[in-house]
Parts: sequence; C-alpha cells; structure tokens
Amino acid sequence: MNSYQFNAAEQIILIVDDLPDNLRVLSSTLTKQGYQVRCAKNGAMALRGVQAAVPDLILLDIKMPDMDGYQVCQHLKAMPASRDIPVIFMSALDDVLDKVKAFEVGGVDYITKPFQVEEVLARVKSQLALQAANKEIHQLNAALELRIQQRTAQLATANKELQKEVADRKLAEHLLQESEEKLEGILSSLEEVVWSICATTKELLYINPAAQRVYGHPPTAFFNNPHLWLELVHPDDRQKFTLFHHNLLNVGQTKLEYRILRSDGEVRWLSLRSHVTYNKQGTANRIDGIIEDITQRKQVEAQLVHDALHDDLTNLPNRTLFIERVEQALQTAKKCRDYSFAVLFIDLDRFKLINDSLGHAMGDRLLIEIAQVFQQCLRPGDTIARLGGDEFTVLLDGIKNIQDALRVAHRLQEELKSTFELDNYQVHTSASIGIVFSSPHYQQAADLLRDADIAMYRAKEQGKARYAIFDAAMYEQTRELLQLESDLRIALERQEFCLHYQPIVSLATGKLTGFEALVRWLHPQHGLISPAKFIPVAEDTGLIVPLGEWVLREACRQLQAWQTKFPAFASLNISVNLASRQLQEPNLIARIEQILTDTGLDGSYLKLELTESMLMDLPKTIDTLLQLKAMRIKLSIDDFGTGYSSLSYLHQFPIDTLKIDRSFINKIGAEREECAVVKTIITLAHTLGMEAIAEGVEKSEQSTKL
Repeated sequence: MNSYQFNAAEQIILIVDDLPDNLRVLSSTLTKQGYQVRCAKNGAMALRGVQAAVPDLILLDIKMPDMDGYQVCQHLKAMPASRDIPVIFMSALDDVLDKVKAFEVGGVDYITKPFQVEEVLARVKSQLALQAANKEIHQLNAALELRIQQRTAQLATANKELQKEVADRKLAEHLLQESEEKLEGILSSLEEVVWSICATTKELLYINPAAQRVYGHPPTAFFNNPHLWLELVHPDDRQKFTLFHHNLLNVGQTKLEYRILRSDGEVRWLSLRSHVTYNKQGTANRIDGIIEDITQRKQVEAQLVHDALHDDLTNLPNRTLFIERVEQALQTAKKCRDYSFAVLFIDLDRFKLINDSLGHAMGDRLLIEIAQVFQQCLRPGDTIARLGGDEFTVLLDGIKNIQDALRVAHRLQEELKSTFELDNYQVHTSASIGIVFSSPHYQQAADLLRDADIAMYRAKEQGKARYAIFDAAMYEQTRELLQLESDLRIALERQEFCLHYQPIVSLATGKLTGFEALVRWLHPQHGLISPAKFIPVAEDTGLIVPLGEWVLREACRQLQAWQTKFPAFASLNISVNLASRQLQEPNLIARIEQILTDTGLDGSYLKLELTESMLMDLPKTIDTLLQLKAMRIKLSIDDFGTGYSSLSYLHQFPIDTLKIDRSFINKIGAEREECAVVKTIITLAHTLGMEAIAEGVEKSEQSTKL
C-alpha cells in the first residue's frame, strides 16, 4: 500500500508537555526525522506560540498545571487560525472516558504514556499524510478545472475563427480551408475527446481521434452507432448519464464525472463538460463537449482515501472508518425495527510482554496474523478494525440477538488458542472482549464504542481471556470511578486526607518499636472512604505520586514531633508505603532528602515499604534502593508471599524487613499449612539477615503461634 509522501522539513510540529524529559525525547526524535520542532512547557505558552506561527501538527499532553490538555485543545479549536490543526493527545491516562473526552474536544488521535517512539512517529506521519492528502486532492481538482477551462478556451477560440472564416466564405474560400485544417490540427492533437452534436436531431457532427485512445473505438464507430455513447457507460452510471443529457438543454452548460466499461473489460473514469450554442433567434442548434480521461486522478484519490481510512500495518479499517460504519448501522436501526447489530471491543492479553520481549517487529507480525485470523471468523458484511496498538473492534451487522455476538466472541477466543509461529518462536496469546448490543437509546457511535470498551475492561478484571456484555451497572460504576477521581483531585487540593498510625510491637519484649502510617480519606459528603477504593484510582491516574509525597511528609513530621515531645519515642520508627509510580519518579531521592530536611527527621527512623512486583526491574531498582540505604533509610517488602518475585533475586536487594501478609496471619490456627508458610517466611528472613514483621495480629492465639 502506497502512502502519500511529504517533505518533513516543511512540517512544523508543536510539542506541549510540562515534563522537560518528554519534550527533550520527542523533540530530538522528531528533529532527527527532519521535522521543524517547537516546544511549549504549558498551555498558555502553547496558545501564544500558535498565534505567532501556526504549526502543522500538535502533540499535546493532558496532565499539565494551570491548564490541562483538554482546555488547551478547546482554546485551539475556538481560534480560526488553529481550528484545523490536528491534535494528538499524549497521556498516562488510559481510562476509556479520558480517551472519549480527548476526541470530544477535537483530538484526532490518542497515545498512551509511556509511549513508544516508533508509535509516535507512525501516528505523526499518518496525520501529516492525511492533512497533505487533503491538500493534494484540492490541488488536483484546481488543476483539472484550470486545464478544462484552458481547453474550453482553445475550442472557443477555434470556433470563433471558424465562424469568422465561414462568414467570409464568398470572399476568401481558401481562408476557410486553412482555418478548417488549423482547427482540425488543434483538435486532433488534443488528448481529450472533443465532440459536437446537433441539438435538435442529436446527430453526431464531429468527434476527434482521441476517441480511439479513451474509448477503444475509432471515431467512425460513433457515427455508425448513435447509441454507442450510452452503451459504453458503466451500467451503474447510465441513469445519471441519461439524466445529464436530458437536463442539458435546460441549463445550457454543465459537467459530469462518470465511468465507462470498455470492450476489453477496463473501467475508466471520464469528466464530461458540455456547452449548448444558440442561433440569433435563441434556439439551441449545437451541443459541444470535451471529455477528459481522469482515471489516474481517481485512482490517486481512492488510494489517498483508503490510506486515510485504513490501518497501515494490518490494512484493516481504522477508527475513522469504523465509527462511520457504526453510524450507518445506527441509521439503519432507526429505519428498521427488526435490524440489530453488536459492537465488540477486543484487547489482546499480555501483548505488551510479547512486544517488549521479542521486539516490535515480532509484535507487528503477530498483529498482522491475528488480524487475518479475526477476518476469517467474520462474515463478509461484518467489519473488523484496528484502533491502534493491540486494540481491535468488530461490527456484527444484522444479527438476530445477543447470542449471535456471544458465538462470535467465543469463536475469536478459540482461534487465539492456536500457536502463532514467528520465526523460531511459538507465541500464545488471548483476548479480553467487551460486547455491546444495539439499543434504541444509542444515538452516537462513540457511545457504543465507549460502552464496549468498558465491558472489555470488566472482562480483564474477571481474569482475562473472557468476554463480558455491557450493562447499565458497568457504566454507572465507570461514572462513579470518574467522580471518585474528580473528588480525589479536589481532596488533594483541600487536604481532606489524614493518617492513622498502626503500632508495631516486638513479640520478644512486648514493647512498641514503631508505627505504620495508614492514609485515610474523610470525604465531606461520603464520610470515611476505604483506601482499597481510592488507592487504585490514585495509582491509575498518577495522583498516587502527590498523595504519596504528602503521606511521607506528614508521617515524618508527626514522628519528629513525637520524638521531640516524648523522649521515650526517640528510638521509634515510622513505616510508609512507597507506590510503584513513586519509585519510577526520576527525582525520588531528591524529594525524600528534601522531606527529611524540612521535617528534621533522621533517615534512620524512616522505613519505606515496597511490594514484590516493584523489584522486578532489577538494575534500576537496586540502584535506587542503594541510594536510599545511603541515607540510612530502612527498606521493607510489604505483603510478602503474595507477589511473584524470584527468591534468586531477593538476596541482591538491600532489604531490612520481610512483612508477612495479613492473609496468612488470619488463618493461623485454622489451617496448618498456613502456619508452615509463615514459619518458612520467618526462617527465610532470618537466614537472609532480615527482620520479619507479621501484619494484622489481632488475637492472642496468633501472637502465641508467632
């Protein structure tokens, strides 16, 4: 498939992101590709930059201070100069409603962070190519119009000369002959077909030799068969061709684009421009016309349209074309009560793992093969599209009931159970599928896609390799999560959080050794909200970073205050959970140092708790932990025994404490094997020179066993 080629050096790209690292990486990557790159650190700077010089494309981050990406995009679309600039959103927000909102405010694409450079380049190239393609089509149409005008002017000039020579026939017969020869020479040299017929009898008066090249028939064939014009018109275009000629005498001049079917089976596109001439009495006496072969232009236009509506990798329909077909299905459903359809949203499970381990080239090959498998499972009238990444959507057209959609979903998942052979690798994958059935309350395709996406995420939550049917409860839960996210942002601004302190007691001495800081949210309307409800939302949205920093600062401040007021607390420690997103922050060490300085707490009294899964990025994690240990901060693995860490890696980390998950402690006394697990973890900790802490000891029997 050929894509439209453009000069990257002439393309200006504006990158809007409040993180310097993102600006640097994107600017460097796009500059190397030959683009002209400008950067803005916030929305206000971006708007001023667009007013100064309009870019060809904007890469826009969503999460920015003062003015987020949605607001920036709305301002851009309100400005006449920037209304048509394509905007690609880039964000760590991966919730379906964030994506929907991005497209509602005018975005043309959405890239999820952390982004892949190749994906960004592909999306940028695709949007610039689409924009350039539209310009090319306009230029082609303008060029065609000019050319037709030039040819018409030539013919008009030739006719004037001919009329003048006819009027002077008696005086200059030889001039008439020269004029006819000159006109014939001009008309014979044209690549366009020039013809003339009698307005009253419809008898063909003239046709130039170009008829042979365009129609595959010599000019004599049109004189011998007056109906040959209509016979060669493509059957699908004959009605409009006939109507065109019927109305010609009423309008005087007009133009038409239509197809012909040559005797050799070739289909060609023609552009017909006709003009009626009148005598002095105002009666039509002749119809002249020019026919141009525009097949090549139509092929270019068709290719450009195809490229704009199809995925470059799989050649499947893209989001734009899929939305268009769903809209058509909605219109059909409004007209026909018995018509039903369904939309499936498919997301491959573990694709990122395959992509990261085998490389993007292998990931692309897998996507191509999966696309072919999906196509074979569907009927010819159904539509499967690739939205991007490992996301596919299916439109099941004209089904009887939801059971038809379930059978298709089951068939797709069964086909994915087969092994995919990629070079010397055997790859296995599965898919989570969300299903939404057509309903009269759906008015827009985006709503169907949104609900199918919500159902897909529910399928993933249920254990992946499943399908789920959308219902109203799912949407309400999504709205609740969205409201919870909004409330969470406000809670951070209003400081609605507080810390509860759980004591840590030595079983050997019975004395208090420290506390674990536990964050609680006191909502002004809903009261105390469980961390189990708002912490996952904070992690998904990135709000865990500012929340975690507040918890760390408040816990350090409180312990230092207790140590100052109560000398007996001088040796106590404070344990604070560190989220995975915090550990990935590049300035984590500097922020912790600043918190210890601001609160006056010695780092030796601070213990940071990590989960097992956070230790999997071995080289980078060890380096960060060693820097924390250099500050005399203690490190603990929280909920040990519930994760997937490798024991072969455990001794490499500078860990001080293993914290036994409360799920094991709760079963002490009831299940003998749980006691064995606890004993094994304690032995492991002591063998590695670590302390062991049991979480959630609430009964004397548990304390005695431990």
